[in-house]
Order: sequence, then C-alpha cells, then structure tokens
Amino acid sequence: MALTAEVLFVNPDYIKRLTQLNGGVEEAVMVPAIILAQDKYLQQYLGTDLLNKLKTDVTGASLTGVYQTLLDEYVRKVTVWWAMVEMLPNLYVQLDNGGLIIRTAENTSAITESDLHREIEKARQNAQFYTIRMVEYLLQNSGSFPEYSSNSANDMSPETQVYYQNGMSISGTAGEINPTLADYLFGR
Repeated sequence: MALTAEVLFVNPDYIKRLTQLNGGVEEAVMVPAIILAQDKYLQQYLGTDLLNKLKTDVTGASLTGVYQTLLDEYVRKVTVWWAMVEMLPNLYVQLDNGGLIIRTAENTSAITESDLHREIEKARQNAQFYTIRMVEYLLQNSGSFPEYSSNSANDMSPETQVYYQNGMSISGTAGEINPTLADYLFGR
C-alpha cells in the first residue's frame, strides 16, 4: 500500500527563517511536526473543507486571490508556531535504538525541563497570537470562503474562538462577548 504525499504549507527552510531553529535541525524532525500542526491545530480553526481546499489549490498550483492571502498572511505563520510547539519536546528528548535519550553535543549543556517548558510556552503564545489573527480574518471575510462553513458529517467544523492553555481561559458560552486580539494585547 502506497502512502499518499502530504501537502505542507511550510517547509523546513521557512521554519528556520521565522524561528530560532538553526541549520543543524534535521528535516526528519521538522516534517512530522508540520504535519501534526496542520492536522491537530490548523484543521481545528480552518475546518476540514477549507483545509482541504487549500491543500488542493497548493497541489494544483491554482492558489489565488483571498486563498493566497489566507495562506501567505495567516496559515503559514500559524503552522510554523504550532509546529514549534510540537517539535521542541522532540529536540530535547529523542527515541534512539529503542530508548528515550536526552542528546547533548560537545561544548553544550542540556537545558532543564523548566527551560524546555518556558520555550514551549513562548512558541505556544506565538501560535495563539497568529491563530487569533487568522480566526479574526476568517470571521471578517467568511463570505469569501464558502468552505469555512460547509463542513458536514465527519468533517471538523472550525472553532471561532482560540482557547488559551497558558493560564488564561476563554469561555465559549452562549451570550458571552467574544474578545478580540486587541482586547488581549491592550487589556480591554
């Protein structure tokens, strides 16, 4: 059985340009994190139909207009930072010959677990920032993206609120005013 090719919205070079990753990080570590970020986080906020539309357009080189803007200005940055959230633990602890190890190179010292959690949290905050921007863009331009609301049956429908995991919680209860990015940035 042949595996289907994965459509990636970002490549390892793009991640290295936008983050602190250096050239020594192997593509084999980055690609699974990119795939997971797209499936686990991006699909949650785009919905299955819009995610598949973007993948189809990227594969067919037919991405234009608002879809190109969505991908270039929003989706790629969301993917990068959620991929970092997933990738950082794998850079710290790796599976090697059937066992888990913490790698260190000559003239380096391993970071502590609290250092790792701090770096993951910084990546998560960046991911949440870009996710909020993407969701706000989609909500303001939902008429331009019919796939945003066409999900059915086993498809994932998009979340229209970004739920924080860093101690700040946003409730999704009915009748509640939905906070905007500006509310969080400027404490409104």
